[in-house]
Amino acid sequence: MTSSAPFKRTLLATLILSLALSGCTTTASQAESSGSSAPQTETDSVPAQAIESETRIATTPLTGESFYTLLLAEIATNRGDYGSAAQLYSRLDRQFDDLEVAQRATALNQVVGNYDSMGEHAGHWLRLEPNSVEGWQALTIASLANADQVTAKRALDRWLMLDPDAEVEGALAGINSLTNDQQASLLPVFAEAETSHPDNTSIGFANAQLLSTLGRYQQALDVISANRARQDSPDKGLLEFRLHLELNDIEQARTIISELTGQYPNNSQVATAYAGFVYADSGANKADTLESLFNRFPNEPVIARAFARESFDNGDYDTAEVLFERLIPTEFSDEAHYFLGRISRINRLPEEAAQRFLSVQAPPYLISALAELSEVWQNSRPTDIQKALHQARQAYPGQSPVLWRIEADLYRRLGDTEQAMAVYGQALSAHPGDTSLLYDQALLAANLGQYDLLEANLIDVLEQEPDNTSALNALGYTWADRNVNLPQAQRYIDRALEQQPDDPAIQDSKGWVEYRLGNLEEAERWLRRSLESMESDEVAAHLAAVLWEQNKQDEALRWLDQAFNWNSNSPTARAIIETLGIDR
Repeated sequence: MTSSAPFKRTLLATLILSLALSGCTTTASQAESSGSSAPQTETDSVPAQAIESETRIATTPLTGESFYTLLLAEIATNRGDYGSAAQLYSRLDRQFDDLEVAQRATALNQVVGNYDSMGEHAGHWLRLEPNSVEGWQALTIASLANADQVTAKRALDRWLMLDPDAEVEGALAGINSLTNDQQASLLPVFAEAETSHPDNTSIGFANAQLLSTLGRYQQALDVISANRARQDSPDKGLLEFRLHLELNDIEQARTIISELTGQYPNNSQVATAYAGFVYADSGANKADTLESLFNRFPNEPVIARAFARESFDNGDYDTAEVLFERLIPTEFSDEAHYFLGRISRINRLPEEAAQRFLSVQAPPYLISALAELSEVWQNSRPTDIQKALHQARQAYPGQSPVLWRIEADLYRRLGDTEQAMAVYGQALSAHPGDTSLLYDQALLAANLGQYDLLEANLIDVLEQEPDNTSALNALGYTWADRNVNLPQAQRYIDRALEQQPDDPAIQDSKGWVEYRLGNLEEAERWLRRSLESMESDEVAAHLAAVLWEQNKQDEALRWLDQAFNWNSNSPTARAIIETLGIDR
């Protein structure tokens, strides 16, 4: 460092502390901005002699023009424009031999995920300061991220020689963009390091993490279990816990996370993992456990979220409301507004609910919020709902089909089937061949008696998705109900039943097509099975028809009575009475 620029030392010293090499992260936009950095020089790949050199090279004083570049870089850093800052520092580091500039260029290029440049500048840093622990750490991170096995081995070995107790698992920070084969090529790096530095247990931890990333969960579990026996830590325990989850060993995962909670009662990461597991688990006393965790870690959003959702699920809306209010300033803001809207609906506060739903900004909760809003405003403000749905389609075109479905369903509920059909027409013009839209329009067509449209749509769906259970069942049942195409209807319903044998609606379709084919005993068996798990006036009426044809009139009449008990205006029961000439 030259002595001609005292202000530069202050700027760099202040900012270097805020960008620790092992803790830097980046957003997608920042990473993209790094792609336009200045052309790289021949120093991009660090030759072996450079990383092995013990000779400190002389510094080169910065010029007046370079100070202006430096100032621009610092301004960009302060503004959070790390991509621009990385480019500017990279340019300076390629022109001058200045230790702090090299450090800064290295750190900023890691921030934006430009590991090629990070490796280049780490190499320069080490030529300026050959025994820098942080420099060798940086070169290890960069070379691993670039799948440069040779440089990674040398850099990791040198890092561990200078700092035998180094926690090397953080060196894997940049490998997520590598292919599986590239990641697998790094396994020998850690194997060799473990042989050379057997007393450092973090190497085994890093190895287990890499194996987990590769999906080799059992192998990773074996490594981390042995590693924890040598030296334990919360992070190692959490890795073992997650590996058991990946292997679907829920009982062992439960045991490990419970033990970790006892071992590390003040560790927020352990508590957060435990809260997520408890909420997803089927065990008892979930609310009590989550409340206890929340009381100990009230500022952990994930724990508050789990407790809020559990309270909501249990009908404890007062507690849920308080917790969701706390979550509004967090990353769970949309989820909080959505559930607060649902609570307002439960409390019969429709306008308050509407404002909550309108506060949801993005999918996935935006879709559910707009569906709820369409019910809240369907009678009073349908035009406003239509406007909100249109805006959402413009903002999130990938969600457009489901937003069209919400709009069509709004008009269906209002009884305006003509407008609902027109909405489906607009939607299919925008998204021709969308199977969800075709299926929904087919169901509406069935209600309107437009069977040609229904059949055309469902056939189109099945041409695209031959195993679409809903379409197979809907088309098979429609044919059975109209008493046409019965052999094909039976085949379609059987295919649907193979996929979902316990679905009572498909069981009803099966019973009805067997009735149409004259297989009365088989029909009775399937319809009784359907009624075991579903109270339906339609199924009860179907069973009554089957029993009537078998001369079991008394029981048939009882099932017709039951159909009207479930639905006093049952159209299916009335149609069967008329068709069979039953005197009721």
